[in-house]
Amino acid sequence: MQIVQYGEKYSVPCVLLLGYFDGMHVGHRALVAKAKQVAQKLGCSVGIMTFTQSKKGGQIYLFEERLRIFSALGIDFVLAAQFDEKFKSTSPQEFLQTLCSCLCVRAFVCGEDFTFGKDAQGDVSLLQKFSKANNISVFVEKLVGFGGVKAAATLAKKYLDEGDVRSLSKLLGGKYFVFGTVSTEGRHIGRRMGFPTANIHLSAEKYPLKRAVYAVSAELDKKMYRGIANYGARPTFGDGRVVLEAYFDGYKGDLYGREITVYFDDFLREIKKFDSAEALSAQLTKDLEKIR
Repeated sequence: MQIVQYGEKYSVPCVLLLGYFDGMHVGHRALVAKAKQVAQKLGCSVGIMTFTQSKKGGQIYLFEERLRIFSALGIDFVLAAQFDEKFKSTSPQEFLQTLCSCLCVRAFVCGEDFTFGKDAQGDVSLLQKFSKANNISVFVEKLVGFGGVKAAATLAKKYLDEGDVRSLSKLLGGKYFVFGTVSTEGRHIGRRMGFPTANIHLSAEKYPLKRAVYAVSAELDKKMYRGIANYGARPTFGDGRVVLEAYFDGYKGDLYGREITVYFDDFLREIKKFDSAEALSAQLTKDLEKIR
């Protein structure tokens, strides 16, 4: 999968998905399916536009995490834009002209609520008018419902706030995950207690999950392992930093410095501060019993 910067020339004929796609929920996945269908008929590649950083309020999935989803969904290239002051001031017409002068667009695919350009002045009607004048097809898809409401990033963030990872994963069309590099820092307290953990420091750009303890899983050395993870500050032995601290049941390897993907299976309990290492160890043993 190729990454193309916004404003960069890319001459391969394509069907281009328009939107933000920070969460890749079931509505977004429906758009991808439509784009792939159109691309197959036209004999084109499939491209998707997204932003490298947050538009507002934090990203459900960071750019690197979204790339993993896009690749798994069979996207051919990603059009990456920076949501900076220059982009924010771009008029709707200038935005569309940039796309068509830099890319070989055969068709656009978007949701019916898609807006673009400065102050979101551009809408589907303008997109259709521009595309007709430039001999480009436009496929506007109806919004996808989820539990009687619109599948949207705002709903995903509500589930993140609540720690409801089961509902979140259903909305996203796949298990919610965190991708990152296991820290080589630390005092190895968990290892001395018999619970060696993989710690991933979380970006401030990522919209936070509720601070709690979760049942998680990860593919490590080509085998799936279940585990428990503390998401947030570590109240008993921590230094106040927000971190994902995961223990994988039965895994004996060394994860320091490795990139891993941690999937969230279920909420287990609230975070609690313990008076001693022994009390914490006893609770972790109880947590493990719930996931085995």
